[in-house]
Amino acid sequence: MRRATSAERARSKPNQRPVRRAPNARGVARLIRYRTWQALVLLVAALVLSSCGWRGISNVAIPGAPGSGSGAYDIYVQVPDTLAINGNSKVMVADVAVGSIRAISLQNWVATLRLGLDKGIKLPKNTLAKIAQTSLLGSQHVELIAPPNPSPELLRNGDTIPLKNSSAYPSTEQTLASLSLILRGGGIPNLEVLQNEVFNIFNGRGDQIRAFLGKLDTFTHQLNQQRDDITHAIDSTNRLLVYVGGRSDVLDRVLTEIPPLIKHFADTKNLLINAVDSVGRLSQNADQYLSEARANLHTDLQALQCPLKELGRSGPYLIGALKLILTQPYDIDTVPKMFRGDYQNISLTLDVTYSAVDNAFLTGTGLSGALRALEQSYGRDPETMIPDVRYTPNPNDAPGGPLIERGDRQC
Repeated sequence: MRRATSAERARSKPNQRPVRRAPNARGVARLIRYRTWQALVLLVAALVLSSCGWRGISNVAIPGAPGSGSGAYDIYVQVPDTLAINGNSKVMVADVAVGSIRAISLQNWVATLRLGLDKGIKLPKNTLAKIAQTSLLGSQHVELIAPPNPSPELLRNGDTIPLKNSSAYPSTEQTLASLSLILRGGGIPNLEVLQNEVFNIFNGRGDQIRAFLGKLDTFTHQLNQQRDDITHAIDSTNRLLVYVGGRSDVLDRVLTEIPPLIKHFADTKNLLINAVDSVGRLSQNADQYLSEARANLHTDLQALQCPLKELGRSGPYLIGALKLILTQPYDIDTVPKMFRGDYQNISLTLDVTYSAVDNAFLTGTGLSGALRALEQSYGRDPETMIPDVRYTPNPNDAPGGPLIERGDRQC
């Protein structure tokens, strides 16, 4: 006889639900292993998809952390030492959390923090950054501090706070180490020795120390007044070094060739000494002879001043006179124009007016002025005639004269 199955019994009793049996221990173990493998697969997939290695839970970005929302921007901070700070640590301004550390990396051998800041946080370009300790248990954060002279330019996305504007507060370990050094007598026994040495230095030397401070003040004052000259000297030295650096081959040749020359001078130093001694004897003899002739030489030089002065004044006329020495009565510049082979070109102008003949031939005779009067009787205007030589003033005693310049003997 066939026994009825549970399904048939359930169908025969429609008002009754089927009874579910509790899983046994083997089924529970199988389920746990299945869930474990699922978790491991998901974790490996997350690591592969993120293309990064596991660096601890503290370096995993926390969703919704400060500085990660909409409109947030990133800046970078170069620090000398990250100490024990971790990712996701707070970024605070005036004890208010305004962001968090998004990443810690090494760029150009400098530890660099990437900070995420909330939207609306405006900080000057020269903001200072310090790693501070939030609690005694070691929690740390980055504190952004406004500088004494804030820059009008603000930090923007991607800007970097340089290493010179970052530092760190003393950590708890450093403070405890310093305190233990003092409490264990690391420096207290030496304070008495230091005090005694300072007392020995200053005891009984008040006047000397006061004088030294006065001289030091004078020195610093003079040095301050010469700062422009010192700066100029440094700049000149820098230019000289730049000039010399560009001519290193010349400097190398000089340093190579000068030592043999110096060696030659060292080997012939006796000749140099004899030459210098001979020059000294020559100067001594010259001084002896010139001292005896000093009075006469002084007189000759004074007498020579006058002719040299007149010669200098006659310089412009001397050049014209030299042109007539070999070619009298013609100027040497006109000779090539006058003589053409066997011919001589001469231009002659003769004045045969009565007044000119009267001045040339009748002056000083009893007929002087007769031809001039005859010319005027023909209607000649006297203003157009040659002046009468009888009434021409003497150049030596003419008004406003003398017209002939004579040499000044009082020179």
